[in-house]
Amino acid sequence: MRIHRLFWFGALAIAVASGCDDGSDAASVVDQGMPDMAADPYAAWPDPATVFPAVYTPEEGLENWADVRWETETWGPTDVEAGLYVRKLFQQRKGAPVESLAHFEAMNDALPPLGDGITLAFGGDTLWVPDNWSAFATGAAGVLAADLRIGNLESVASAEHEVTREGLPVRFNMPPEVFDALPFDVLQLNNNHTYDMDAAGVTSTKAGAEAAGYTTMGVDAQPIVTVGDKRVALMSFTWGLNRRDLEPQHDVFIVPFGHIGEDIDLSPIQAQIDAARAEGVDHVVVVLHWGFEYEHFPDPHFMVLARRIIAMGADVISAEGPHVVQPAELCHVNQPEHVPGVGTCSIRTEDGVPRDAAVFYSLGNFSTEPDPAGTVYEVGIIGKVSLGDGGVTGMGWTPVTALHEPSRVEPLETNLDDAERAAEHVRLQEHLGVGWFIPAP
Repeated sequence: MRIHRLFWFGALAIAVASGCDDGSDAASVVDQGMPDMAADPYAAWPDPATVFPAVYTPEEGLENWADVRWETETWGPTDVEAGLYVRKLFQQRKGAPVESLAHFEAMNDALPPLGDGITLAFGGDTLWVPDNWSAFATGAAGVLAADLRIGNLESVASAEHEVTREGLPVRFNMPPEVFDALPFDVLQLNNNHTYDMDAAGVTSTKAGAEAAGYTTMGVDAQPIVTVGDKRVALMSFTWGLNRRDLEPQHDVFIVPFGHIGEDIDLSPIQAQIDAARAEGVDHVVVVLHWGFEYEHFPDPHFMVLARRIIAMGADVISAEGPHVVQPAELCHVNQPEHVPGVGTCSIRTEDGVPRDAAVFYSLGNFSTEPDPAGTVYEVGIIGKVSLGDGGVTGMGWTPVTALHEPSRVEPLETNLDDAERAAEHVRLQEHLGVGWFIPAP
């Protein structure tokens, strides 16, 4: 989701007495006014607006670049924040509120490995590469093995435009040969780079992808696909566009997720989930281009939004955009024995049907050009979920790495002779947990 980075070169208590509210309506996730009596299985539940992630302890002593975030849409590329953003690119925001750290430490140990049902695989940001377009991603095909494979194409791939990486913010166009290389079944086409080549580039990219046999989502329509004997609704949304000067001629399903401190209007997502459920789908998968770039943990603001989207009926949220890998969650729905707070994602909805849902907050990069800002940007994960009648039955992750001269994507585990990549492999195991790790084939 980067502006793109290279453009910048040119336990703890469940109830926290004092903290930070991100402004979103966490209370809408669950029924309120629940009777306080022993017969009520939810009697022990706190008001969700009073516990993590709605409430948390703000970090102190942050550098002046830490809260500079492009996705807030409050500054432009010629403003003073741009210089601070370069510092953030190189240093990254690696910490998080103390509640977040404790939450994911507990969550990492609790995530179940892949189980029964259909399996979906998700790749992160497929960013512009300078060469080897027809073959650069084929080395990742084995890692992506699943019943359905979904990836985000974060570049225009228009036959109507010159191959380019230029401008401020940078604009991308790769040749349509990339459609020979991508080992996905479904391509997400809506992200902040969608309009880099204006409306004609959007039209050409979608036409080229579909002519090559891909199902597309995020431009003018969202698909329902059949996976095994299950019907799965796919829908993708993006925080916005880098081309703020344009009025999109295509519907690219923008929801301003990054407007922190605001009550984000998620009704467009609710409407699509409701329509899909009315069609009788078995599962709903929501793919999001969101988050804050160069931050290793999701801001609690996004964790609150994820709970709201799950409450609307999503079974899986798979996200990308920060260009670094962030932790994941398993969320329990209508299971009163799981009390929400630090270490537990638990949601109550009006339908009362129990299920489990998964959230990948950021998969990192799938591909990228050489990045002098660090190997962390050249490593991402393939996230997997298994889905059965009760929702998510398990999760998994396998790291991949971008390599160069020629451009290619390969399993990280086959490149551990590189000291920086070996160190990143160890860091990711600590960052995500090993109980749901899937070794590369």
